[in-house]
Amino acid sequence: MKSLMKGLMKKSVMAILGVVLMLGWWSIRGWFEGSASAGSSHIPSKIWEGGGGPVTIEVESSEPGRVSASFETHLQPDDPNHKFLESWEKVDAGKHRFTIDIPPNVGGTVEMSVGSPQVGSTVHVSVRIGERLVAEDSSTLDAPLQPGYGFFAQVHLDDYATGKLGED
Repeated sequence: MKSLMKGLMKKSVMAILGVVLMLGWWSIRGWFEGSASAGSSHIPSKIWEGGGGPVTIEVESSEPGRVSASFETHLQPDDPNHKFLESWEKVDAGKHRFTIDIPPNVGGTVEMSVGSPQVGSTVHVSVRIGERLVAEDSSTLDAPLQPGYGFFAQVHLDDYATGKLGED
């Protein structure tokens, strides 16, 4: 009986070790293949090589919050040239503007969120190409935020450089 328990324990430990190794490999294999996604704790002024022209993201909130912007090429995720960047930045209450040089054929989502909003809190996000407004969203909190819900304004663009809207 003792031998049986020892064998089961050994098999369990080996199975757990195998799962840990596999999850570890899945996490780091993109670094070796050049397809890893990336993150940044600030909104960059240039995405990769740029070249699609300047895009201006404007956000406004009545309380401190977080602006986030994602950028992704239109290539299939398994394509070696596929790129993805998720960026975010904590901001104080008020208006903030970010001008970014983004390559053509790159889409993504821009969001302004407040973590613990009060009734009456407001958020606004807009995206401009030159002076042309291509997307915007606003929200005002009319009732206390329910558990499990977020408070944000968000826009999705299929192509930042042309201002082509994406589907939510």
